[in-house]
Amino acid sequence: MVIPVLNEAKEIELCLKSLGNQSFRNFEVIVVDNGSTDNTRKIVESYGCRVIHEPRQGVGYARQSGFEGAIGEIIASTDADTILPPDWLEIIVRCFEENAALAGVYGKILFKGPQGRALCISEFLFTLFLRLNQFLRRPSFCGPNFAVLNEAFQHVNGFKDGDYVYTVSEDLQLAMKLRKEGDISFCGNLAAYTSSRRLNRGAFHYIWTHTKNYWSIAWLGRTK
Repeated sequence: MVIPVLNEAKEIELCLKSLGNQSFRNFEVIVVDNGSTDNTRKIVESYGCRVIHEPRQGVGYARQSGFEGAIGEIIASTDADTILPPDWLEIIVRCFEENAALAGVYGKILFKGPQGRALCISEFLFTLFLRLNQFLRRPSFCGPNFAVLNEAFQHVNGFKDGDYVYTVSEDLQLAMKLRKEGDISFCGNLAAYTSSRRLNRGAFHYIWTHTKNYWSIAWLGRTK
């Protein structure tokens, strides 16, 4: 279980509490500190998490360091501003148990907090987008809610190409590479509740930016 953090003192505790309530108990939480200057590290350590310090700024570097440090057969990913249902890890483990050819699994992202447009985007539009891309064999991992086989992750060099660590859409780029390692599955029952702060610059800006990155990576085969 890997969580990248950068000044997440206001969010990380709720995430860790949700992990503490998981029905599946055999897991380790690795928090990758990407240079926090607030109380993030103190909070994380109070929950007994293993902390890795990654001085290179960027979520791609943080995820890579965390995944490389993981020793479990399955590596799950989430973000600090995310709350996970009690059966989240149980569902992930069951997916891998039921499909021996599975290299990765991902689920839907729902916005927590206030209802309205953000809920509509996450519950309907984005979930539809994920299902459509699964059908088109363009699986789209999202940082708060996916898991991979450790062996498959190592085999494709993770969130990087050679020594170059992805700086944009590292989760999507990993999913695209993992297709040659085995099955990639979208699980509709696998949900993660994250903050709508990704829409702080406006829903249109968020959609437009991610659409451009998606088209470039998933269909044109470019890395960034």
